[in-house]
Amino acid sequence: MRWLCLDPGMKRTGVALSDPEGTFAVPLIVLTHDRSGPSADEVADLVEDHRATGVVVGLPLSMDGTASEQTQFAIDVARSIAERLSARLEVREELRSLLGLPDDTTPPDEVGIRVALWDERLTTFEAKRLVGTDARPKGRRKKTQHLDAHAAAVILQSFLDAQAGGSKMGDETTPAAREEGLEDSD
Repeated sequence: MRWLCLDPGMKRTGVALSDPEGTFAVPLIVLTHDRSGPSADEVADLVEDHRATGVVVGLPLSMDGTASEQTQFAIDVARSIAERLSARLEVREELRSLLGLPDDTTPPDEVGIRVALWDERLTTFEAKRLVGTDARPKGRRKKTQHLDAHAAAVILQSFLDAQAGGSKMGDETTPAAREEGLEDSD
């Protein structure tokens, strides 16, 4: 299953893509947009162009798991994309009530394309570590844009690893979070 991943921001959205088997993620592009977020039509075009069968949207939660304004923005982006693709929005059960999302009882095997929200805590940190960016002002904008797509790849890789491990929207801890001892305690 090929996945497209979005790391939505107020001005830019990093995009990553998995291989057709859903094993590994690579940075794809950075979409620029206004404060309303990436266009659902543009995302639908990317899904079609790359023959993706699912979309992962990074869900920015605080380190303590609480929601913020950015969290609501990501949910709105995911809802817009799910609506445009006529897809079900998938969220881990324990996050549904926290985020005020309705229960969705549609069995996953009865839906076509999938749209999933996935915890993105520490992904920018992880992307910076992987890419080796620094804080020098020279070329900062280009590095930041490049970093957005890499952060999307980190989010997607976390999702793919959890799927490969048989997790049902479960362990979504990034390598950086594991190193910091921040893994889920289920």
